[in-house]
Amino acid sequence: MIQQGTTEVSIHPARIDGKTVYLVDTPGFDDKDRTDVDILRDTASWLASAYDAQIKLAGVVYLHRIQDNRVSGTITQNIELFRQLCGANGLASVVLATTMWDMTPPDHHATLEARETELKTDDSFWGCLVNQGCTVMRQDRGADSATLILRHILGLQQPVTLLLQEEIAEGVELHQTAAGTVLTKELDEQQQRYDEEMVALRKEYEKMQEELRRVQADLSRLREEGGQTAWKNTLNKLLGEIERLRVEIDSTKRKQEQTKAELKKLKEKGLLRRFWAWLW
Repeated sequence: MIQQGTTEVSIHPARIDGKTVYLVDTPGFDDKDRTDVDILRDTASWLASAYDAQIKLAGVVYLHRIQDNRVSGTITQNIELFRQLCGANGLASVVLATTMWDMTPPDHHATLEARETELKTDDSFWGCLVNQGCTVMRQDRGADSATLILRHILGLQQPVTLLLQEEIAEGVELHQTAAGTVLTKELDEQQQRYDEEMVALRKEYEKMQEELRRVQADLSRLREEGGQTAWKNTLNKLLGEIERLRVEIDSTKRKQEQTKAELKKLKEKGLLRRFWAWLW
């Protein structure tokens, strides 16, 4: 399963129709507490360990809150990251499951159903995944619907090796895998946005500093003309703008440094095989 709210990979046994199955719970991308690079590295490490131990996945469940009333650009990017992680051959074993139907009053379900239809049909969201074999189901009745989803996956009887597993087994570095390439592109574009934002902020900051020097130079004249109150208002406004810009520059600088660090981490050689003990 890939879902928001999970902070690290964990394994949970379950009984389905008398059989024991193991649910591997992984963090979802766009987690507010962890970066996509950390999530991809941890997920890739577990998948690589499973591949080394010759453990096949029965399928993948991608969980999405149906309450999310808009699908942001970040989410669509993460959908592409997920698609490349699975690969074309793995998508037929994927269930796209919508959750939290029970958190919305029944009289609002028509809105949720319209949203579900948009997810399934719009190529910007899940349309391309559905066209490549993914199944859309609802996780809307607790254990009952979860059991139906797992029965569907087990009924496929098609153990799957994800593209990311194959690539790592072939010695491809994480940032050069299909999923890693998507994430690298996102980080590069993000870095470019921050660089452009920094240039614009610094130009505006210099402009405000020049304006401040002009006002300070006019101080004597303004006082003689009885414009001291106007001078104070102008000066305070300029100082406030300069402080705002200084804070934005510092914030953008931190974002630049963080993005550079994430790119460096993504391109580090090798993967940490921290999950091997769970596989036996």
